[in-house]
Amino acid sequence: MDHFNTEVEAISMEGFQVVSGEYFARAPIQAFPSCTIWSTGITFNRMALISLHNCERIRLEVNPQKRCLLVVPVTVKDKDGIIWRKNIKEYATRRMESTRFSSTIYEMWGWDAGYTYRSVGRIVTVDNKVMLLFDFRSPEQWKSKEKKSDK
Repeated sequence: MDHFNTEVEAISMEGFQVVSGEYFARAPIQAFPSCTIWSTGITFNRMALISLHNCERIRLEVNPQKRCLLVVPVTVKDKDGIIWRKNIKEYATRRMESTRFSSTIYEMWGWDAGYTYRSVGRIVTVDNKVMLLFDFRSPEQWKSKEKKSDK
């Protein structure tokens, strides 16, 4: 018994639209500075650190209306400076725990505490000083992993 029809049906191309190859040619997230905020803290990827010349300290500035986060390189003299770099052979950013910071952001921007949010940043300058700007108006988001309880 032959279940395969050997006749090839001719169809019309009317109504079909080409899917752009750009949908599938996305550069990996590691190629761009990124910032991830979860319910208990914030972190940046290695490209963010490299973009700010591996500086040791940063200051975070938030724009509540525009839903943007600005990362400003600072010196040890800045009272609001945060150490974001691990001092090891190959520099990396550290995971900065702060439930107080995150809960403020989540409340201010109306985020769901069960999710983690990430934005790709871009290098900007203010008065010739290089900074990173992260726009969280349309962040990538995913369900946070639940911590297992010890029962």
